[in-house]
Amino acid sequence: SSGINAKCGKQWYQRRVRGELLLLVVMWAMGVVTFGSIMYYIEEDQPGSEFNSILKACWWAVVTMSTVGYGDLYPTSVPGKLVGSVVVFLSMVFMALPMTIIVSKFSRAYEEMKEPNQMVGGGLDDHQGGSQLSVNGKPDVETGQDAKGRNSTTL
Repeated sequence: SSGINAKCGKQWYQRRVRGELLLLVVMWAMGVVTFGSIMYYIEEDQPGSEFNSILKACWWAVVTMSTVGYGDLYPTSVPGKLVGSVVVFLSMVFMALPMTIIVSKFSRAYEEMKEPNQMVGGGLDDHQGGSQLSVNGKPDVETGQDAKGRNSTTL
């Protein structure tokens, strides 16, 4: 039964954060296409430039926005270098701001998922004296024995 609960919890958890992750991916893809296209039009006529297609320029944007920076493509003109610098700066801001929202959403969803599983995983079978549940499903009073065998009641 705990395997079923873990699987249901994982699916629930994924549903809770799917929207935020999708938003991050869509925003990142829009940045890649926008900055890749801008860089292509800036660099297409430059001698020695490797930006010979928008797709290649989008690859540059992916590498630059993810701050990997392979160095296989790089701007050669002054306007291209300025745009490249702006892209690096904006990509850090672009990734950092939504990331705080996503991390807080993940954390909140994880805490909400953990509460019912604590009841199921460490719940009624572990107590010798049993447990009384309130309307909201959380224990109001738990009775059992401590390590020395004495009866104990926890509110």
